[in-house]
Amino acid sequence: MRAGWVGAVLTAGLVLWFGWGLAGLVSVGCDWDAKGCGVPEGGGKYFAAIMAAPWPLGIMVKAGLYRRDWRRTLSYPAGAVPGAAVTLGMGTSAGHWTVATLLVLIGALVPWLARYNSDAVREVRRQERERRAQEERRERARVRRRERRRERRRSRSSAT
Repeated sequence: MRAGWVGAVLTAGLVLWFGWGLAGLVSVGCDWDAKGCGVPEGGGKYFAAIMAAPWPLGIMVKAGLYRRDWRRTLSYPAGAVPGAAVTLGMGTSAGHWTVATLLVLIGALVPWLARYNSDAVREVRRQERERRAQEERRERARVRRRERRRERRRSRSSAT
């Protein structure tokens, strides 16, 4: 028995964790030194969240777990909305609003894109391409027949 809800809960948690990490780094700011921007003191946990959370999410997408059933991707908005709420709970600066908007945007786009890339949808697209190609072949054959008829008529009229 497969428990798809376990992956959905894991995905929602990872998206929430990622949002929390982004919001935390926006809150603590940047520690500028000669090398550039660095993670300031106390920002390591946020940095770890940002670095660790996307890997399992990417593996899930790459493994094709969402190709058979796009509804499993609804866990992205299930984690993105609380992640946006946590972000705005940590502060309301422009950076926090940007992170919250980014999370909600990701939560909306992932299921939408997965829905239009499922196996069933790909099969319908393939059938539509084949139908169009067949229509184009038929039209080209009609044009060739029409041209041959014209040539025959011209050759008959020029022969007489």
